[in-house]
Amino acid sequence: MEAEEDVQSVLTQETHELADILGYQDDAVLSKLYKMMDSRARERLVRAASHRERILEMLGYFSTADPAMCRQFLQMVCMHCDMPMRLESRLMSVTGSVTSDPWPTLARESLSLCDPEEVIENNSHTLVDESIASQGWCVKRPRIDHVESYKAAVRRFLLQRWERVMQGVVKEVRLEEAWVSLRHRTHVRPRDRADGALRPSELPQGDEEGTVEDRVTVHSLLGSEAQVTLLLGQAGSGKTLLMHCLGQKWTQDASPSFHLLILLEFRQLNLVARPLSLKELLFRFFLPPEGGEEECTAVLDFILENPEKICLIFDGYDEFHTKITHSGKLSSSFDPLCPLPMAELISGLCSRRILPGCTLLITCRPWDVTDLESSVDCIGELLGFNQRSVKEYAEQYFQDKGLNLKEKAVSHLLANHHLLTMCYLPALCHICCVCLDYIFSSGGSELLPQLPNTLTQVYLQILCAFLSRCPGSSTPLLQSHRAEVTLLGRLAMRGLEGSKIVFLSEEVPPDLVDFATKAGLLSQVDLTHEDGSKGQGYTFMHLTMQEFLGALHIMTSDDITEAQLRKKFNLKTRWTMKSNPKMVFTDSLHLYVCGLAAPACFSYLLQLVQGVGAVAWVKKRLALVRKLLRSLAMSTNLTGPKVVELCHCVQETQDAQLAREMVGSRPCFELRNITLNPVDLDALAFVVSSAGVGIGLDFGACSMELECLDILPSCQHIDFLMFICGNLTDVGAAKLARALESCPQITELNFSDNSLTDKGVREIADIFPKLPSLASVSLGKNGCSLESIYILLEKITSSPSIQGLYAE
Repeated sequence: MEAEEDVQSVLTQETHELADILGYQDDAVLSKLYKMMDSRARERLVRAASHRERILEMLGYFSTADPAMCRQFLQMVCMHCDMPMRLESRLMSVTGSVTSDPWPTLARESLSLCDPEEVIENNSHTLVDESIASQGWCVKRPRIDHVESYKAAVRRFLLQRWERVMQGVVKEVRLEEAWVSLRHRTHVRPRDRADGALRPSELPQGDEEGTVEDRVTVHSLLGSEAQVTLLLGQAGSGKTLLMHCLGQKWTQDASPSFHLLILLEFRQLNLVARPLSLKELLFRFFLPPEGGEEECTAVLDFILENPEKICLIFDGYDEFHTKITHSGKLSSSFDPLCPLPMAELISGLCSRRILPGCTLLITCRPWDVTDLESSVDCIGELLGFNQRSVKEYAEQYFQDKGLNLKEKAVSHLLANHHLLTMCYLPALCHICCVCLDYIFSSGGSELLPQLPNTLTQVYLQILCAFLSRCPGSSTPLLQSHRAEVTLLGRLAMRGLEGSKIVFLSEEVPPDLVDFATKAGLLSQVDLTHEDGSKGQGYTFMHLTMQEFLGALHIMTSDDITEAQLRKKFNLKTRWTMKSNPKMVFTDSLHLYVCGLAAPACFSYLLQLVQGVGAVAWVKKRLALVRKLLRSLAMSTNLTGPKVVELCHCVQETQDAQLAREMVGSRPCFELRNITLNPVDLDALAFVVSSAGVGIGLDFGACSMELECLDILPSCQHIDFLMFICGNLTDVGAAKLARALESCPQITELNFSDNSLTDKGVREIADIFPKLPSLASVSLGKNGCSLESIYILLEKITSSPSIQGLYAE
């Protein structure tokens, strides 16, 4: 009885490892095992959603079946499947010897459907004894043990890394809530078209919920079909966290088709200057096999022979110091033991000359991808939080802060439209929560404190919040820790100029390390040096904080001359030129420089600049930044992406005069062929509403989330609105119509060449009477029926201001 109980419990305990082993067996082996089940159980297998679910269903069936039948099942598994010695020994210890009649009645009934000769053959000998006697089995055994041992070590390693990166993150990452807008390589970039516009067929198609048709989860990027995928996302969108989450989910059998998942980071690979072999890349900079050279050889052989069972993730291509080699320049032969430059090694994987059939996922910030685009199968852009996600994150962050503080902080976050739109970027959501926690916790008053108005002001509050953690802190905090902040700013700027975010331990003074790690501004990371030795390094809590401290250095250090400031002040473009695919390293340095030029930041800068003439020096530096911005605001030849960046800069300064000059210098904001997010619309709304004069908005062929339309009424003073080739759906039209009710001064609407049906056209038509200045409407190249045309004409009769209507 003890043996019978053991066999079922052992099968239950080993289910997941057996599922892994059975998952890559031939269909013929699985067919033999399926036939041991009764007919009703086999019918349930047919309804299973996936290959792995069928295997789990079968294992569950035998774990509750007759113990004798369970033993025979495990004997069959041992006979036909390669498995680690530990597992086979355990299974053999509970199955015992095969009886003269190895098939229970139920199994015999199932086998009656098989070839009779096969049944006779299976009954004629002791299954396991003959299997173990097989010479081939003995040859395979050590290698199988090594591979399984390495797989177990990889699981432990990825879990440890997951626990480390999750420190300080209040909400566990849920892959099912992380969405990606996916497009295939055939998608034409706007700069490749002579007219700069995208055809409707080149744009994502809308669905009934107003989201893009190719919106998928991050986890689905590791599908059953091997492919090379490039995942784009802004700094702070959560790319690195999600890659570690994929690793953690793999350890929980979320991606059973992969026997190994290997996660590498470019920030680590940047420390390697010499060529590497594939073997060195995998086993020196990911995880060395514990079993020495014998295990190393066995695992490498398995990887080379089974690339379809391998998933490789490379995180942070934007941090790579060089760019991949064009595939046409690669050698046709490949030796896994032969060293190659890192760029060639990555390129060989992308072009499938190395490990053809493996699944490869590379993450990158959006504008460093031109040299990668021709090498990948599909490109996805990581979508940020929505309002519900922001609310959930904030509630969890303040969960243990007391009910009063939680309710006050969360309600003010959701009510402050500017802070809310910042929080659509996950990293900034966390930053804003820390900021509000500091403000409300230190205020000590029921009165509403002065909330930050710009991203720069948020980071100033965050810096003060971190500094307040240090022993002996006094106010004003920046002045109290001026020496340390100055050193951190210099370190941050040196890193930005050298395009690096990892600093070796010898690059950071010990006293600064002690101070900054206690404050939470620097984090320690484990590194592997080029020779394989282990070491430690340090990174800023996030790239955005490194950029902010770099901007603080620019605005407070006399080491930075006015000429150097002018050189560092560049607007980012969202178009990447083929002639210069690797852009500057920084995302937001120019924004923080502009934000620090705002009047509200003057007193903070003065705490870091001391000596005679400090006030005059700071004022002169602020005036220089505003002068640079004014020259850009008056420019009429800026591309759409740079117009958006300029709006962000003007918003950071909170300078209404700059906004008026920017709007007054152009009749229309042409923002074509780019992706716009809520933060972009918020910046645009600040400029347009601050200017106080009418302006046209041209969103031709732009892609935007529905949340952007919620911000549109804040723009005010819109003279005309163009949404041509914008793939506007009926759901988007309904939301846009509600937004336009708050824009009564509009004189022209153009929604041509979209995806509107009769329903969407009616939504647009219903607002005609609510827009007293509306004079012209264009709805050409949409899905209008004749009935919709009649409805449009009917609405025109109650809208005497309309002088022209175009529809097809």
